[in-house]
Amino acid sequence: MPAKSNIWFLIVVGFSCVLIGFALSTMAYRDHYLHVPGSGLIERMNLELNLTPAQRDQIGDILRDTRFKVMKAREDFDHQRHNIFWQGLGQVRGVLTPDQQKIFDRDFTHPSDYHGHDDHDGHDGGDHEDAPPAASK
Repeated sequence: MPAKSNIWFLIVVGFSCVLIGFALSTMAYRDHYLHVPGSGLIERMNLELNLTPAQRDQIGDILRDTRFKVMKAREDFDHQRHNIFWQGLGQVRGVLTPDQQKIFDRDFTHPSDYHGHDDHDGHDGGDHEDAPPAASK
């Protein structure tokens, strides 16, 4: 019956590891080495700074407004970067011969080629409005 005792030994070791992990994670949260997932900046400020309800409300409004501005700036930046990239490809295409342009249009003007997957803006990688113009046939 050595196999049966090995199974019990493994169960005891596994259970002990779970208990040790639970104890260590509890201590880490208690001593602020780890933070509770999802605890936001306002909650942390409230704990550390002992904010009044009015301060919490004002800070919440400021952070929501700031988050919106950051998201808008990121969208604007991504759009501008995307346009600059496609303008550059259009300039590259202008240097090429008509035969090279056909190959270029086939192999280098698909957004999915540069992202490795669907475009972040929800485009499916097909024809793109900002893509360099295709060669006349």
